[in-house]
Amino acid sequence: MGRKPRFSTDEILDAALELVIEGGPAAASASAVARRIGAPSGSVYHRFAGRDEMMARLWLRTISRYQEGIISALRLDDVTEAARATVAHCFDWTATHPGESALLLQYDKQDLLRSWPDTLAAELRTHNHQTREVVRAYARRRFGSADAEVMDRVTFALVDLPYAAVRRHLPDRGRPAEWLRDFTLRSAEAILAEIPTRITDSS
Repeated sequence: MGRKPRFSTDEILDAALELVIEGGPAAASASAVARRIGAPSGSVYHRFAGRDEMMARLWLRTISRYQEGIISALRLDDVTEAARATVAHCFDWTATHPGESALLLQYDKQDLLRSWPDTLAAELRTHNHQTREVVRAYARRRFGSADAEVMDRVTFALVDLPYAAVRRHLPDRGRPAEWLRDFTLRSAEAILAEIPTRITDSS
């Protein structure tokens, strides 16, 4: 029976994140990560084929954790409260996780995908699909439809708009002013209010 690894994947990724926050993406080399956790470089290469895969895995973990909050918010029973919670999640999560939020700006998804192993690309597609399906279910619950236009409006109001509002504050790890949070919420609610509700026959 092989020995249990001394350092978990999450511990290695946490160390890589610390290095990115301190010195940018170039600082998170496999050897630097190993030194940070007090492990031989082989421990890192045992988990990841190389630095590119390690950084891709860190990015994927970050976006997945962010999406988990969106999913939880959209599944709230009250559809109005679910919308508000989804907008609030973007502001709250980025404020609570400034380092991980900044990481999302350090890499372009398409650049990452070009160097990702197929397994990681498949995981990203799975996470994105799960999030889209939760948005779709929310649209059906609230508006009785999830056609292309409804999905476009709901996605913009609850996903794209909040992220755009906080995005310019992320590089310097600043926190958006409270007025921006309130304005974004009102704007999202105004967009949703313009979507016609289609009465479906439940019989």
